[in-house]
Amino acid sequence: MDRFFSHLKQPFTSVWISLGFVIGCIATVFYYQTLEFIIFTISVLIVSLYFKPFLNVLLGFICAICCVSLHYYTFYNFESPKQDEKYAYAADLIVEDIISNKQPQYIRVKIIELDTAQYAYFRAPSAMLSVNSEQILFVGDTFKATIAIKNFRSTKNFNVFDNERYAFTQRIFFKGKILNKELIVARNKKHSHLINYREYIKRTYSNTKLKWLYYALLTGDKSLMSFTDKQLMQSLGLSHLLAISGLHIGLIFGFCYIITRFLFKQIKYAGKQTKNLSVIYSLVGFIGSFIYVYLSDFLVSATRALIMLGCYLALYFLAKQPLRWRSILYALVILLIINPFNVLNAGLYFSFIAVVIIFLVVKQIPIFNTSFLNKVVALTVVQIALFIGLLPLSLYFFNGVSLVGLVLNLIAIPLLSLVVMPCLIIITFISSLLDIGIIISVFDESLSYLFEWLLKIPSYIRWLNIGNIDAIVVVFSYITISIFYLVPYKWLAGIPLSVILFNYLIVDKPKWQLHVFDVGHGLMVLIEKDKHALIYDFGPSYFNRFSRTRSILLPFIESNNLTVSTAILSHEDNDHAGGVDHFIKAGYETRFTTFHPNNLQDICKVTKIDIFGLQIESFKTLNFKNENDDSCVIRVADKTHSVLLTGDISKQRELQLLQENYFLKSTVMLSPHHGSDTSSSNEFISDVNPKIVIHSSAYKGQWHFPKEEVVDRYDKIKATQYVTGQQGQISIEFYNDNVRVKAAREDESYWFIKN
Repeated sequence: MDRFFSHLKQPFTSVWISLGFVIGCIATVFYYQTLEFIIFTISVLIVSLYFKPFLNVLLGFICAICCVSLHYYTFYNFESPKQDEKYAYAADLIVEDIISNKQPQYIRVKIIELDTAQYAYFRAPSAMLSVNSEQILFVGDTFKATIAIKNFRSTKNFNVFDNERYAFTQRIFFKGKILNKELIVARNKKHSHLINYREYIKRTYSNTKLKWLYYALLTGDKSLMSFTDKQLMQSLGLSHLLAISGLHIGLIFGFCYIITRFLFKQIKYAGKQTKNLSVIYSLVGFIGSFIYVYLSDFLVSATRALIMLGCYLALYFLAKQPLRWRSILYALVILLIINPFNVLNAGLYFSFIAVVIIFLVVKQIPIFNTSFLNKVVALTVVQIALFIGLLPLSLYFFNGVSLVGLVLNLIAIPLLSLVVMPCLIIITFISSLLDIGIIISVFDESLSYLFEWLLKIPSYIRWLNIGNIDAIVVVFSYITISIFYLVPYKWLAGIPLSVILFNYLIVDKPKWQLHVFDVGHGLMVLIEKDKHALIYDFGPSYFNRFSRTRSILLPFIESNNLTVSTAILSHEDNDHAGGVDHFIKAGYETRFTTFHPNNLQDICKVTKIDIFGLQIESFKTLNFKNENDDSCVIRVADKTHSVLLTGDISKQRELQLLQENYFLKSTVMLSPHHGSDTSSSNEFISDVNPKIVIHSSAYKGQWHFPKEEVVDRYDKIKATQYVTGQQGQISIEFYNDNVRVKAAREDESYWFIKN
């Protein structure tokens, strides 16, 4: 044990083990059960055999594999209920979060008992449940109920938010509904404290204009923020100010540290050594930070920052000198030991890279014990370094960067650190003793005035959308930055940049692409060419509030930096037109004029036009007087390949198209009516003769599309078939002589998420 702790002063062994552990966690989580993992593991083993010091890295690597396996089988591997044997299950539940208070309530619960299976609180699985009860539930409530649940499964698409991965990180394994109409609920005292604190914050700032800002800063809860406020803060590069993380924990620590030191000086306390007093100041600061994290209900980002602070303080007072690099490394190791699947959290990379950048700059440019002007210069340099250093991550995770963020953060961070947070802490404390509504009003009016100036910043300079970039570009970018900073020969930094450029130039680019999104039961298609897009149908909407257009289509357009040129609606059924309103509200109303010159209720215009180099043709209908058969049928083609989009037509519309003697032969076809047996006649299939058929249907949907007999018909012509509900979004890239098919569940799958 003494030998182990001696590594704090001679850290080579512990540092190498820690490095191996971090590398092992990343490799195991992302690449386990792949060829890349096998090759990497063998490489580490071979290097360790030839270089004895590298054995410590191998030890850390092996420990990481064991740690990931232990966590997975302990906390993430739950057998799904056998739904064929039983519909309802008796369960003991604890409310973890309220997703929606509107009836029916939508909540996240922790399952303590499910039939005969019991789980300890720390490893109990979570579920998303709808509650159709008049009784309003709150976070921390415990109750017994009868529930109907199934495995959590969501849509899977490229370049948009991955619901299944997020659910896994939150340990949400099931979804369903509570069958009871009346519930006997018990309140949890621990969560009652948090609820009371949050209600107190709401009451204190209820009459303010920026109550959502104060509430988010003091609790970490962004539920009071509107969608517009969130978009504004992101476009201005200020979102990180609302996520309780290292900045906020550092502010609370510094505030408590300074207040404690001030009080000790006032009472003229004299300790034996100055360092002893520093320990007391730091301890009070850490306790204050812990309370702040507790009141945020131990948010992941806040907990991560608290652990990092604790590691730094422990090493600072245990070792003979400040050990910034070891504190970062050991904090990272502790986080991964607690949960190695933290590597799936984007915030982890932002937090640690930001701290590394700050340490590097502070080492070169002193901030403390200097003049005010030098402090301003140093803080400016830090902000510029953070902007450059975090730019690759911002481009990868958010597909763009705030153009004014660099300047605004130079003002916002000192303002938050020196004015806003200290004032909020003092006001919140005093408000519990006295009525200081006037002071709160003055404070709010001053801050609101500044916030109104932010609204005047033109939108075109707030955010620069770059589009989706590959992870390899991010890796090579940081290799370039590291070489430029660490290696004396700066020109070597051009090598990884040259590799990226060379790869971009030699890789063959598709002429155009077809994207059929996974939207459950429904249809939503995007055809892409030269950064221009044609949209065909908009997927379903739910409860007149949620739509696949808002959650999938619009983010996909933004992440790929596409310009929408044309939009077509096949017909007005909800599973095809549910997201039209959200599409129009996003500013795309004029895109319908080519095929819907009058209104969307009319049958689409029969025409043949050229759009960005593709021939787009629509076909006549006999006006069958039903939405399905009057669907707008579209054929998109270049000189080599073609796609037939069929809406929900049935066999009678197929017959009409054949009788009109239209040229329908296509490389790719979307099966009519999601693969229903009312469509896809043998004659129609024979005439189109597609090589690839895509069925846009839900996973185990109530209509069981595509029907087996339909699949058999396409098998007879040896067409390759894909089902979005089973394989996720299907993207097809068209080249001069061939096509390449990508399926989201195959290309972006994880070994730990069972599909």
